[in-house]
Amino acid sequence: MTGISNAYEQERAFRSVAGRFATGVAVATALGPDGPLGMTVNSFTTVSLSPRMLLVCLRRDCRLLDAVRRSGRFAVTVLADDQREDAAWFASRGRPTGAEGFAGVAYDAERETGCPRLTDGVAYFGCEAVSAEPAGDHAVLMGTVRAAGLLRSTPPLLFVDGHYAQVADVREAEVAR
Repeated sequence: MTGISNAYEQERAFRSVAGRFATGVAVATALGPDGPLGMTVNSFTTVSLSPRMLLVCLRRDCRLLDAVRRSGRFAVTVLADDQREDAAWFASRGRPTGAEGFAGVAYDAERETGCPRLTDGVAYFGCEAVSAEPAGDHAVLMGTVRAAGLLRSTPPLLFVDGHYAQVADVREAEVAR
């Protein structure tokens, strides 16, 4: 960043600039040796329609990425605008692991992958992992979508400028379970 000399200040400035781009909020999940794992993500996007693929960026040192590498499967649930507490919970590094980390959160096993799917979300994707390429302190996890669907017609949760936000005008989606 122009005119900023120390690395910490450059990182803060970059975060501030990048934060101007509004993103959706999702929870990526997998099954680990000690049970379900999940973490909040906003670096998530579809990549291809044919074949159906998406990507999610995960910290290179996270347990979730290790679990995906072992199992070859993961799921992503797009959060609803009333799930701010779930977003904060799954973003917390102090959260317990395994089933205890999912206590009080409505979830089931996504049918194709067996990975946790947060049932109060607005949409979900069950994926087979294709690759996890290093990208700085993260890895870009690519997946082939094996299952996808809508959960609720509630608007999605957004994140912009370091805060959660709501969509001002959204059409109701037809939900098919």
